[in-house]
Amino acid sequence: MRRKVLIAGVSGAGKTTLLGRLRESSPQDWGTFEDLDQLILKNHGKGCKDLAALIEKVGWETFRLWARQALEGWLKEEENGVLALGGGALSPLVWQLYGHSRKLKFCFLQVPFEVAWSRLIGSLTETRPLVLQGQFKMRQLFEEREAIFTQISWRLDGTKDSSALAKEFWKELE
Repeated sequence: MRRKVLIAGVSGAGKTTLLGRLRESSPQDWGTFEDLDQLILKNHGKGCKDLAALIEKVGWETFRLWARQALEGWLKEEENGVLALGGGALSPLVWQLYGHSRKLKFCFLQVPFEVAWSRLIGSLTETRPLVLQGQFKMRQLFEEREAIFTQISWRLDGTKDSSALAKEFWKELE
């Protein structure tokens, strides 16, 4: 049976970091490990140095449309896979469409707001799009998105070491 896992969480939860650890520790036959934001950047970001530049160029509405399209395309792929969703990719509509699917497993990487914000502003390697909107707006989004994320029954503590989280992740899928 094909298995697809979607990792959800706010920006700064550590989804991309966990994805890397999962890739390193996966069973050989597992399949693909993708980051939705990176798929969008690869498919639509020609000439943009990072995600923030792409969103600045096309706007959030177009970016969210591309996110839904990329998610739908990834879900149609035949092989097993893990996909780290962007912080806002799990919208109420996406949850309504896929949240109760038996073909998907959702994993919520949960962190307190302060941890997520600290990670976002501490990232020296890239400009994070939500940081540009400020802490107040980020907290609002955090609270809105938590309402969706808390409907996910499988939760991991995103404040833990990513290697420990990867072990917990694979144990849950055994």
